[in-house]
Amino acid sequence: MTAVVTTNTSRTRAGGYVHAAGWVAGLAVGWGATPEAGDSHAEIATAYADHPAQAIGQALLTHGVAAAGLAVVAAGLLRWARRTGSRAARTAGWAGTAAAALACVQLLLELVSVPGADPASPGTAGTLFDAGQRVDGVKMFALAVLAAGACAATRHATLLRRRESLTGWALAAAITLSGIGYVLLSDALTPVAFVSLPLLLVWIVTLGTALARAGDGDAVSRPRSLAGAPGAPGPRR
Repeated sequence: MTAVVTTNTSRTRAGGYVHAAGWVAGLAVGWGATPEAGDSHAEIATAYADHPAQAIGQALLTHGVAAAGLAVVAAGLLRWARRTGSRAARTAGWAGTAAAALACVQLLLELVSVPGADPASPGTAGTLFDAGQRVDGVKMFALAVLAAGACAATRHATLLRRRESLTGWALAAAITLSGIGYVLLSDALTPVAFVSLPLLLVWIVTLGTALARAGDGDAVSRPRSLAGAPGAPGPRR
């Protein structure tokens, strides 16, 4: 006989909250001290040189801790996709995994650019920052696929409630526009991130909770002793 002792559902739910917490903490750490989209190379290098600890701290939280939480939720979605046979969910899960990997690329770029930032020669820091912005844009496209795929999967299997699905579609639209702005370094579209980021944080928590509610994957079992169980054979004499 075996007994179920644990599942992956609590981990998936926690991943959503870790993602949100990483972003909120990172924004708080770097508030007013780190460069923003549209800054000149000189402004970027100066911000990094004046506030290196805050810049590194923000990068570790938003592109490290948050990425880890996102990867956990994406893994939960892949388990759910295997269980239900949903191709849309499988595509969404891999898109979420790709987004987490791209966040790690952003982290590496910042870990290289911040310590070497020199306001007297800002070209390298500025170029790396721009590269990070473009990687961020590609990551946003992956997150749009994650949101749209999970919502599409709901049409054929119970995962998201109606309101949760509508939030996901809104996120997919908003974060696609943000992604275009970041890839093109467009000052006209990057402000859409002020809408897409809050939607993202809320929706990843929602997705993690929905997966936990649906039972995202395989339970882990271990043998349980038969001694004393009803109908169990007694000791041999």
